[in-house]
Amino acid sequence: MKLERAIHEKVSVLMPVCNEADIIEKVIEEWADEVFRFLPEGSELLFDEAASTDETRGILTRMCAKYPFIRVTYNDCKDGFANAARRLYMAARCPWVFFTDSDGQYVAAEFWKLVPHMGEFSMIHGAKIGRQDAFFRKVSSAVFNRIARFVFDIHYSDINSAFRLSKKSLVEELIPRCQCMPTLLNAEFLIRTELENYAIKQVRIIHRARRFGSSRGLPPMRYLLESYRAYRGLLKLKSNYRQ
Repeated sequence: MKLERAIHEKVSVLMPVCNEADIIEKVIEEWADEVFRFLPEGSELLFDEAASTDETRGILTRMCAKYPFIRVTYNDCKDGFANAARRLYMAARCPWVFFTDSDGQYVAAEFWKLVPHMGEFSMIHGAKIGRQDAFFRKVSSAVFNRIARFVFDIHYSDINSAFRLSKKSLVEELIPRCQCMPTLLNAEFLIRTELENYAIKQVRIIHRARRFGSSRGLPPMRYLLESYRAYRGLLKLKSNYRQ
């Protein structure tokens, strides 16, 4: 399928990053070539860098000099993915905000599958096709999605996906209120958007295997604890919307 690459509103592209020296330059070049050269002037690529111990910081500094649309916030400590995501969401300057990961598993060109729906929807949610992650992550994600769909009677898949285009006004309205699920900010953002009756479009997008390093997600030994907290968060969020 040939994707039309035309957009008239500026976009803030957000990426948390930590210890991605093996891939981050390739990710930036892919996004510059596949997306940013087609975006309106004033669009931006924002990174929240979390105290990397490899060469990530140096690469980001060099890429900032090459591409003026890049902005980076450097942090002296790691305080978690959700905190980095929250900072990025609130730092975005453009009318549209696109969130994704910096590990290269998402395909930049898939961004254009979301763009045609901007005129009609407040959020365009990219749900992964054939998720290329470790088995236990796929299983835990599938269980979480099933429970979330049951609790809220919603029909989206891949609820915590990190490939999402949202109106900045929606971000400003809902992200500050996303406090129930500390490790799954994007999941809570989607659920609140649905419960607040904003229009959402789900689009299927390609997900590819990680080429370098390992996932920066939760380590296996913490998954049971964090899953328990996530399920409690779903119930707390549900209680917020009871009449």
